[in-house]
Amino acid sequence: MGKVYSRVYSMLTRPVRLFNIENRARKVISQEKPKPAPQYAATEKQKRLMDEVNPHFMEGHYKKNVQLDQRLKDVFVTSMDPQEVNEPTKESKSLPQSRKNPEIDFLYEPYETTVIPVGKCSLKQALTFLMQHKSDPVTYSSETIASEYKMDKEVVDDILKHFKLYVTLSQGSVGPVEDPIQELYDESAKEVKRRKVKKEQEDRETNK
Repeated sequence: MGKVYSRVYSMLTRPVRLFNIENRARKVISQEKPKPAPQYAATEKQKRLMDEVNPHFMEGHYKKNVQLDQRLKDVFVTSMDPQEVNEPTKESKSLPQSRKNPEIDFLYEPYETTVIPVGKCSLKQALTFLMQHKSDPVTYSSETIASEYKMDKEVVDDILKHFKLYVTLSQGSVGPVEDPIQELYDESAKEVKRRKVKKEQEDRETNK
């Protein structure tokens, strides 16, 4: 409703606002200087006091002071300090001579924290008891897992219910189910170790 009222009010007041608008615009434009905005009473009072104390302050303020300008030109500073050149201190450690990008030892595994609060488990621990429960649900029951990792049994039941690990086994395979995540960790660790050995051999050959 407010929008309707505003539109009706605009339609009714439009003729009044547009009445003789051209002549009023010409009158404002033809003024030589626009009127300044009114100032606060405190500002007016301060201006009157300044005019009484020094009526020619603004004239002197915007006028160039020849005496001060000449003083600035006469000032000349000469430094008498000895010019000592400090040689840069040599660092004890030598800079690396190799410009190649260093190989980053990266393992395809998440960050494993060393401090695990009571009632919690890390990702690696969760994958471990999930795989153990999948391979032998009787031995690694929820009670056993909760007791071993000091967790609430209901939390362990929820983990075993809602999180599963899918492992594909070849036909005729006999033996405990292996952890594919752990295999990936082991392979990545072997690859990193192989790179280190190769790099050490290259460094020894270079030093020869």
